[in-house]
Amino acid sequence: MGLCQLDLVITLDDRALTMIHLDVRSFNMSLSPMQEILILLEDEKRVPFFRLNRWGRPARGVLAKLKNLGFAEKEKNDTDIYYKITDKGEKYFDDVLSILKQKDRWDKKWRLVMFNIPEKNRAVRDRLRRALDNLGMGLLQSSVWISSIDIKDKIDKISERLKLKNNLKYFEVLSNPNLDRQIIEKSWDLPKLSLEYDRFIKAANITLKRMGTGNGDRYNSKKLIFEYALLLKKDPKLPLEFTEQNELRGRAHEIYLKLRRYTA
Repeated sequence: MGLCQLDLVITLDDRALTMIHLDVRSFNMSLSPMQEILILLEDEKRVPFFRLNRWGRPARGVLAKLKNLGFAEKEKNDTDIYYKITDKGEKYFDDVLSILKQKDRWDKKWRLVMFNIPEKNRAVRDRLRRALDNLGMGLLQSSVWISSIDIKDKIDKISERLKLKNNLKYFEVLSNPNLDRQIIEKSWDLPKLSLEYDRFIKAANITLKRMGTGNGDRYNSKKLIFEYALLLKKDPKLPLEFTEQNELRGRAHEIYLKLRRYTA
């Protein structure tokens, strides 16, 4: 698409993303049983079923969903049942954490996604909105989403998967300093994001104080790192001069570096 002055996945399908992100609510990003079980499978690769009973009755439903998504497999021997993570599950885990390697530098361009999907295709429209939200895009106005990072390849894959070639447009536009703050305030709820950073920092610091015994430290660290990666996915990576949560970002990153020491 062309570049103009502004005047105003994802390799996994969104069904999988929606299921995996289940129960991550505003201001309370505690991981869901599905996420915690997937992280345990990734950490240990193969886990006996009796150890998964710690999640109670939901465990069987979660394991069934993970199998249905192709993220886990069931194994049996003469005495025990085991569950192990699959290559697809490992890939999903790595895809979530890939955001930890992304850079925050802004190239002074906005990316806009515009779509026109009729009401009869409401299910497809809802899937698209979930996919755009999972990319950290902000809702500028009805059917117009915006991002500060280059997401064209991901948008192309979403468009192809949902068969939206004729209903979805992607544009790159130059920043307008006179309108940037207005655009940001309209498209993202930054105060809510700041609260989520603050909640993560407080919860992680409590957990870090309990670490050092070696009993579950690696698993607990991976859970927090996974949660941090999900938080970064919500963060639109806005230009630093327009964000009030930069101190919180820095503190959260410091915690992430401390947690990495326990994952070796």
